[in-house]
Amino acid sequence: MKKITTIILACMLALTVLTACGGYGDGGAGPVIQDIPPAPVPEAAPEPVPDEPAPPPPPADDFDANRVIAVFTREDGSGTRDAFVSLTGVGDDMYVEAVVESETNQILTKIESNEIAIGYVSVGSLSPNVKALEIDGVAPSNETIMDGSYILQRPLLVCVNADKENDPLVQDFIAFMISAEGQEQAASKWTMIDTKAPSYASAGLSGVLKVGGSTSVEPLMQKLAEAYIALNPDVDIEISGGGSGTGINEATEGIIDIGMSSRNLKDDEKGALTPTNIALDGVAVIVNPANPITKMTIEQVRAIFTGEITRWSDVG
Repeated sequence: MKKITTIILACMLALTVLTACGGYGDGGAGPVIQDIPPAPVPEAAPEPVPDEPAPPPPPADDFDANRVIAVFTREDGSGTRDAFVSLTGVGDDMYVEAVVESETNQILTKIESNEIAIGYVSVGSLSPNVKALEIDGVAPSNETIMDGSYILQRPLLVCVNADKENDPLVQDFIAFMISAEGQEQAASKWTMIDTKAPSYASAGLSGVLKVGGSTSVEPLMQKLAEAYIALNPDVDIEISGGGSGTGINEATEGIIDIGMSSRNLKDDEKGALTPTNIALDGVAVIVNPANPITKMTIEQVRAIFTGEITRWSDVG
């Protein structure tokens, strides 16, 4: 009886399933298949609109040469200023309207942002955002500085007082500066004083050196210090700026071990200090790239920085 009941229940379940699906027999309609509409074709994305190109720098034809020249100079005591006024003949007659800046980077920043400006910096400190002028038909470069054809050039030097002359660490670092390895660092942006300098051998010294002065020499000194410390890892070198005058005075007084200068020592400074030339450098006269002028005579440079020429239209 139990078996018959199970069979009956199975048959009833099968009949229920067939009825729900519409049946698969002769009279059935078969499975219901819903029509699925095709997916809509997405509209083509619009072509991206390119960004507006940066406006080109103003062409030279737009430069207004009738504007008054903005003159920038370094402060008294700067080796770069001393070399510049001596080499150009400006002397003590600096234009009274010239704006005085105390560091190389300040001069660069002012010329980069002012298309009517003129200034001067070390050739080794030149930025691609300013334009160095040819002077008397010669552009500043390592080659023209070395062969003497670029006339606005000066030595870069270090100096020590009598108490430091026999300091082993001071003398070892100076020996490195004028060695083949040190001159290789100078040749990266400046001009070597000796293309056949002897090689340097580390003495394995240790200690701390304080070096300060010219902001024109400072970038070179940073490179020299890094290369020296790589060979003498127990040495620490502290470098500060302040200008050539500061470096000479502090070296004289023994506040620092080595002074940096971008000019020759004056007669009254020579008795207290021993100088060593470590490289040559030029003084570049610079203008904003928007200025169409590319060259000047040394006389035109002198006339601008004494105030005899005050407009670009007078330069020609």
